[in-house]
Formats: sequence, structure tokens, C-alpha cells
Amino acid sequence: MSQNNSIKYYIVDVFANAKYEGNQLAVFLDLEQQLSNADMQRMAKEINFAETTFIKSNKNDERFGVRIFTPEHEVPFAGHPSIGTSYVIAKFILSEPRNKIVLELAHSDIEISFLDNDLIFMQQAQPEFREYFTHEEIAQELGFSLDDLNLDLPVQEITTGLPYIIIPLKNLRAMEEIRLNYAILQAFLEKRKKYRGNSATGHSTSFFFFTNETYEPSNGYNARMQLLENGKLSEDAATGSANGCFLAYLLQHVQPIVQTTVEQGFHIHRKSYLCLDGSVENDCYKLGVGGRTQMVADGFWQV
Repeated sequence: MSQNNSIKYYIVDVFANAKYEGNQLAVFLDLEQQLSNADMQRMAKEINFAETTFIKSNKNDERFGVRIFTPEHEVPFAGHPSIGTSYVIAKFILSEPRNKIVLELAHSDIEISFLDNDLIFMQQAQPEFREYFTHEEIAQELGFSLDDLNLDLPVQEITTGLPYIIIPLKNLRAMEEIRLNYAILQAFLEKRKKYRGNSATGHSTSFFFFTNETYEPSNGYNARMQLLENGKLSEDAATGSANGCFLAYLLQHVQPIVQTTVEQGFHIHRKSYLCLDGSVENDCYKLGVGGRTQMVADGFWQV
């Protein structure tokens, strides 16, 4: 798989219906275990996408060991890297087509399903429902008007491997007018020991905003995800892990069966479409998050 001290890599757009949409991902094929932890971190920083993945092992074309790095640190789970890496595995590694594979990630094993319509779905781990926040503290500390918040639904932190605070807004106008900065979010998180400098996990909790008003009528929700990374506030084009938490939120607070599509990235001109398919019964959550992946580039990385 490698040539002259080089590593094969692929660049794909995930949760994208067309090339140059969705969330960018670099996938490195390191089955020969050439790369150290430091190598992988430096390469992820050089690529500077939201995440970069490294396929480290292939167990009989059924299970694949995968590690995920942001430009800043390794993460135990992430959504669009799981989908995009699975696309690369299906297209370039599997000796024959399969309906399912398993990714062995740091947080948990993730089951991946390949559907006939080019959709790739992952089943996320069981959710952990964490603390609630009042609408008043969100408004006061993050600078929202209470009129912009959907008071019929709660604000809650949820994780399936990475934590997100799910915040309901009334409409697209409120979504478009989100104006946050690093200092505001850092202060909010530090106060609650959820900033990477004082959190138990070493990771900062991120923020997921949603409304049921959409730009495209065929979609069920519009969403934005904002996070603190590399000393700056960033917005993610498509966040599979956050949408898994959002799916758990909908199952908990709205209805016990959900099949819908979330549009994300529209505000940063990277249209993304995340398909949610979930249910809950006897406190057992089925959290399916899927989408399409587009091939962009491939090559060899000199190491």
C-alpha cells in the first residue's frame, strides 16, 4: 500500500450530495503501521481539516481499526470521519462488496451499513443524557434573546462519544443571527467545567443549534454546530456525532420514532444532508445517522 516511504491517502466530501459540499475528510491507509502517534497528529495538523482518519488494521475485511485526529488532538469518536472512512474502505479496500463492516474506534465499535442508494449509515453508541440548562441562562450568557429560543423544547447536553449542548431555536432568522465568539463560549464552558482546560475528558463540549424551519422543504430540520478548536471558534459543515446526539434528543423529547433529514452547513456555503433514522424502546436507543460521500482526490503522502 505504500511506495518509497509514502502513505496512500484519499480526500472525500462527507454528507454531500455533490463534490465540494459536505464536510471534508482526509483518510490515510496505514495498515503497515508506519505512523506513530506524533506522525498522525502532525499530518492532521498539516491537512487542517476538521478531522483526519488513519486506517490502522484490517481484520478479514470485517473489522477495521481506525483512529481519528483533529488538528489539535485525537478524539475517541466522530461522525463524518466514520462515514467517510467507511466509503474509502468499501471503494478501495474490500475485496468484495459487503453490506456491513465494523469500525473499531477508541470510544466504541461502530457498525456501518452500506445501502443500495449510495447511503452509508452508522449506528452510534447508546446516548448519555447529561444536565439541562435553562433557557434564561442560555439567553443571558450566550447573548440570545429569549424570543429567539424555542421554549417548548429543553436545552440539554448529550453525548454518544463526544458531548454537545443541544439548543432549540425558533426559526431560520434566529439561526442566521447567531453571533458568538471564543471568549463567550469559553466562559460558559469553564464555569461548568466543560472546557478542555478543566473538563474531565480533556475535550470541550460543543454547541448544536437547530430549528424545524428549513431552507429546503424536503428537509426536517436546519442545524448549525459551533466548537472551540485550535484557539478559535469554528463552525462545522456536517457533524455526524452531533446529529446522533440530536437524534437521541428528538427520541427523548419529541417522538419515539424519527426518520428525517437535517440540513447543515448552509450558513457556511457547504451544503450537507444528514439522514436520521432512529427509535427508542425500553430505554434502548437505535441511532442511525447516514449520508452520501463524494470522492475528491487521492495520492501518496511522503513520510
